[in-house]
Amino acid sequence: MTEVDQKTDEKKVVPQDPETVEKELEEIGFVAPPDGGYGWAIVVSSFLLNMVVDGVIFTVGKILQPAWVKGFNISEASAAMTMSILSGFYFFVGPVASALCNVFGCRQVALAGSVIAAVGFLLSIAAPNIYVLYLTFGLVAGAGFGMMYLPAIVIISQYFAKKRSLATGIAVCGSGIGTTVFAMLNDVVWEFVKQDWQQFLVYTATVTISGFAAALLLRPLKASQDQIEKVAEIVENYEENKEKVPESPSLSKHNTPFLSSLELHTAGKHANGVHRNGSVKSIIDAVAKDVEELNRPLARMDIFYTGSTTNIAARSRTGTMNREEAAEHLKNLRDNLKEDTPLQYLSKLDLNVAEDGTIQHVEEKSVMRDIGAALKNLLDKQLLASPSFLLLAFSGTLTLCCFYVPFIYLGNHLDKIEGLTVAEKSFTVSLIGVLNIIARIGCGYIADRPEVSALHVNNIALIMAGLATMTVPFYTAYWQFLVFCVPFSIGVACFAALRSVIVLELIGLEKMSNAFGILLTFMGVGAVVGSPMAAAMKDITGNFDTSFYVMGALMAISGAMCIPLGALRKWELARATKSDAKAEVELQKLTEAEQK
Repeated sequence: MTEVDQKTDEKKVVPQDPETVEKELEEIGFVAPPDGGYGWAIVVSSFLLNMVVDGVIFTVGKILQPAWVKGFNISEASAAMTMSILSGFYFFVGPVASALCNVFGCRQVALAGSVIAAVGFLLSIAAPNIYVLYLTFGLVAGAGFGMMYLPAIVIISQYFAKKRSLATGIAVCGSGIGTTVFAMLNDVVWEFVKQDWQQFLVYTATVTISGFAAALLLRPLKASQDQIEKVAEIVENYEENKEKVPESPSLSKHNTPFLSSLELHTAGKHANGVHRNGSVKSIIDAVAKDVEELNRPLARMDIFYTGSTTNIAARSRTGTMNREEAAEHLKNLRDNLKEDTPLQYLSKLDLNVAEDGTIQHVEEKSVMRDIGAALKNLLDKQLLASPSFLLLAFSGTLTLCCFYVPFIYLGNHLDKIEGLTVAEKSFTVSLIGVLNIIARIGCGYIADRPEVSALHVNNIALIMAGLATMTVPFYTAYWQFLVFCVPFSIGVACFAALRSVIVLELIGLEKMSNAFGILLTFMGVGAVVGSPMAAAMKDITGNFDTSFYVMGALMAISGAMCIPLGALRKWELARATKSDAKAEVELQKLTEAEQK
């Protein structure tokens, strides 16, 4: 008899308490990120999806908006609203897309998103006025892009843990590559279609539907048959021996949802006696559904964290510490030598647990109810009542106000320089794309260095990017525009890449999923408001000088206002601690009074 067989026999004989069995079931049923293998195909798919989505969003506006102004005889602000709705709904749909990923899986959502976005562009061809474009180009295509983007990020967290920072860094480089390639390719296509914006939309839809092929690679990560059979065997052993375990009065089924669910969903197998005869095969189908539920995206607290999981403990809430406290925190973690595992970040909060403490299967759930739960997370009272989190969220709104403006309107300032070719004008946007790639790689390096404050890096980068944007109206030479691309690209990259790291530093991992949805909503507001505001200033003043002054100032303010964020969060936590201590004292007094 082998050592493994002996251990298995021991487990059959020795009865275990429910919480111990629950932990064992989770350890076996949880599908650990492989950190490689097919995961690299997932990275390629995510890279291509980012390339398509951001490549289109960042580059088509500078071509289509002037065409709509001329074709529909409308103001710059009215035309800009179309692109802003597109980019806004790209963010707004995030919470809904995450709920859909949880129900249907990342591949199905990304496939549907590519079709929806392409259909939105094709419907826009027949638009008789700009208001129809708001619906088809903006809302429909924007929602489709959001459904393509979010699964591409979420699924990387399922496939990677220790190497997640590297995998995410490679994937999001697709954004920079897409911006670089399409900034140059769009001009060629624009001339090829004889500057017909409707034919150009056919090309845009074709590029978008290519994301369908990339999304096909997003194969879900599933538990092996061996894992499922082991879970079934443990449940069988527990059922045979549970009567020997003394009941704990403090034990609730809500403490063991996985075990309780398995017991309920395999109950029919016990009734006919098949399970009692030791046939593990008879409960495989029922067990497989519960194991699938355990491994859904939102069951992981770290699903929206883009850094390596080995640094989560080191990063968590360090934003509320001063330099000495953070250094001591890191030293203690290193001395502890305890290695983080992805299973540590499994969250039962997002499992759909019924009133009886069991997990509801997907077929037993309403899709609208799941979406409703995601939207309910946007009303997280604890986060919305947190001054530090609201400050972080509002800073995101201000950042997004400026985010797209240089991509769309930088060419208007380049028109001041005589003799520039179309290719030279487009090269500035392409350069932003290239520099964005380099900066994102640097951000990945920062994310894996807990001793470096992601918040401080983000603040400095945004302030520099904002100040640089404010100087654009003063440029008189082409090289000055090229220099501008450096700080602006770094600011954009740091904001996009370090957001989840900053949330971890300030809020911690427990609320990250809720925080992510709220932040996307605040950023969506900025994306909708920013470009039309810049265009409206042009309509009033006759040029884009004021637009760049104001939008640059907003970006610089968004960085500056986060400088006291760490201290504010620390004060907030200290106040909460005092409040809890006071409540505990009052409760103790009431208890003593009742005893008397």
